[in-house]
Amino acid sequence: MLRFALLLFGFLFLIAQQFLQPLSAQLQFIIFLTGIILLGVPHGAADLLVASQNSTSKNASFSKLKFLINYIGRLLLFALILWFFPLAGNLLFICFAAYHFGETDLFEFKTNTFAGKLFVISYGLVILGTILLTHFEEVKPLFLLFQSAANYLSFINWLDDYRYVILSFLGVFFFISTFVYFFTTPTTQQTHGQFLIQFALILIILYHLPMILGFTFYFILWHSILSLRNIVGYLRKENLITTRLITKQICIYSLLAMAGISLVGLTSFMFVNNETMMVYVFLGLAVLTAPHMQIMHDMYKNIRTRRSIEPEIKHAIY
Repeated sequence: MLRFALLLFGFLFLIAQQFLQPLSAQLQFIIFLTGIILLGVPHGAADLLVASQNSTSKNASFSKLKFLINYIGRLLLFALILWFFPLAGNLLFICFAAYHFGETDLFEFKTNTFAGKLFVISYGLVILGTILLTHFEEVKPLFLLFQSAANYLSFINWLDDYRYVILSFLGVFFFISTFVYFFTTPTTQQTHGQFLIQFALILIILYHLPMILGFTFYFILWHSILSLRNIVGYLRKENLITTRLITKQICIYSLLAMAGISLVGLTSFMFVNNETMMVYVFLGLAVLTAPHMQIMHDMYKNIRTRRSIEPEIKHAIY
């Protein structure tokens, strides 16, 4: 029901943009930034609670200090990779983000197998490819804001020239991996149909919306809301963590994250204009993806394990 509501909102958004009153670039940016503050940052602010619950599920001890050191260490390591190796860092970020997006959207599927992992990453790559490659005329100027862009100008131009070829290869990869997954994993025909219809509707929305609005719809609305739902459900499963505590934790760490982003922005002149600010927001998301993805991966792995065990427990009881 939630996914249906989000898709309906996405199509209303699309109709308004295409046929009624197109939003100005300034208003698009305001919507994007507001969404980052209200949903984008908060959906990753529960990482401490999720990591603690992950340890509990493994019957392992949890140290808040050790977690923070490890979390900040991964964050700084990925920031250094982006700084010294921007091309490799951005490609790595795309792979991380693709897997994370796919794992969130497909968490109800059994994706622990090799075929499942290919299914997950191919899904995410098509999503990101549709957002970035079909709107590369909007993405390219953002790349060119980096000082290092001059060193990779030929690669950026190559992406521009062959973006639809690349997207076609990603589409073929997705359909092959999806076929192999459905062929090797027990699922119903109804599940196949619902999934493919939902996927097609998402792509239609992302293709026709401008890049910034497409990213706002998918990352801020679709991904962040579904992630928050999954996180709360995971943390509340054993009724050991209250909704109040989850909300408090998210608010505290969201404020800390936004304070950190603001401090970095003020010292590096990220607030000079909208495009510069957007680049820094994307860089911030890239840096945060590395530690966040691992925590969420462990969470989804525990959810799938729990889901596979519960039928066995019920069978043993009855």
